[in-house]
Amino acid sequence: MMLLDILMALSLAAVFVSGMTAASIEAREVFERAKTRADLIQAYVVHQTEFASLLPYESRVESYPYGFTSTDSTAASSTIMIKANARWYGNDRIETDITSSYGSTSISFMAIREYPLPSIDDAAGTPLCSPDLSSNNEVGSYDYDYPAKLDISISITPIALPIDPLLPLTDLVIRDDIAYISTDSSKSSDPDLIIADISNPNHPKIISELDTGPGLSALTIAGKYVYAAAASTAAELHVIRLDSLASPILAKKYRLPLPQSSTTPPTGTAIFYDKNKIYLGTNKWDGDEFSVIDVSVPENPSKIGGYEIGSKVNSIYVRDSIAYIAAPSQMQLRALSVADSAHPYLMNAFSPSGWQRQEGNKVSYFEGALSFGRTSGGYDIPTDHELFNWPPASSTPDISKDQGSANVPGGIYGIVADRDHVYVATRTVDQELSIYDESLSTSTARYYSLPVAPQTITCDGRKIYILAHTAPVIYEITSTQT
Repeated sequence: MMLLDILMALSLAAVFVSGMTAASIEAREVFERAKTRADLIQAYVVHQTEFASLLPYESRVESYPYGFTSTDSTAASSTIMIKANARWYGNDRIETDITSSYGSTSISFMAIREYPLPSIDDAAGTPLCSPDLSSNNEVGSYDYDYPAKLDISISITPIALPIDPLLPLTDLVIRDDIAYISTDSSKSSDPDLIIADISNPNHPKIISELDTGPGLSALTIAGKYVYAAAASTAAELHVIRLDSLASPILAKKYRLPLPQSSTTPPTGTAIFYDKNKIYLGTNKWDGDEFSVIDVSVPENPSKIGGYEIGSKVNSIYVRDSIAYIAAPSQMQLRALSVADSAHPYLMNAFSPSGWQRQEGNKVSYFEGALSFGRTSGGYDIPTDHELFNWPPASSTPDISKDQGSANVPGGIYGIVADRDHVYVATRTVDQELSIYDESLSTSTARYYSLPVAPQTITCDGRKIYILAHTAPVIYEITSTQT
């Protein structure tokens, strides 16, 4: 019995020693892997300036000596490989996806930096927003960039504005739960700009109102200035200063120069801000329907150049010195080079079938993808599509080619996009909010009904907003995913 106990004890001791040895080896392996991963990150940190100049769609692969002390005699002669691929992150950032590897060990991460270099004004131009209603993730989070694909589930909340229900609302911009709404009323006493706090959708509050004289057709915001396309022949551009949300000030009215003193002036119809310039669209007249205006001194605007479209301008989006213009003409979508602001020129144009009766109406851009929408012309011809999308590419989208399209019988009155979806405001009954994937496939599209026809669509953070066409209501669309 004694011998059996001794043998059992020796066996247990052997198992214990074996277990301790295995645990020690495993712990050492974990430590080595952790140290290797730390070295992989450190290698990028040391060499990150070599990857900081990558522009979207560019890539780079470099190898560097491992450079850390190791008992492995081959480590000193081994290399770390770093691969980097750049892409757009929103419209104002560059995302660089990085993989640093050594042997079978690798680590992937990303760097987000500003574009254009060296800095940008976050308050300028279009807001950084990406609704992504399929995931409800914060921009910049790991889950936003690598989301689990979920079915879209949304909530639509009406925000009833405490204003005159007969006011014709024309445009909407929202920043940090503050709504800027333009109107175009025939009553001289009515406000043309309304600023409202909509942080509580059930109890929106009017912060201030401003009567600029004529009505306003469209808005854009940069810093503390609201720039508005005015429905006025006296001054097509209005510059409104926001020293305080409670007291907006009409700082400047600017009238476009006339080709001849006898020329009848136009009215403003569309507007876009980019890098200290206002791109202003007007109705058809004997001058330039598209104008480039220097607002580096916001209260002293000055026209730099222009281009004669030959018809009304309905929508403008400027990206990388290219102005995309939607208009009711044969060339319903134009791409103009504005690299030389004094001399814009036509680069390309898109003339889809049905242009004789349908108007080019809206243009939008997100991370290299261009979207274009037009009206229906009053009745539906299934082969004459209303929604078009050019996916991200390494060069300027070739708008002469129809990449993806969809028939939307009610026409397009606003477009917002993220990495996976195109959100559309349409006047198709019971489909006023339509959500497509990038291919614009109708088989995977989602449709949602609103009580009234939409005027436009915009976004703020993770939320989408639709402004009603014939009622003082903003519809807030949010994800119900948690």
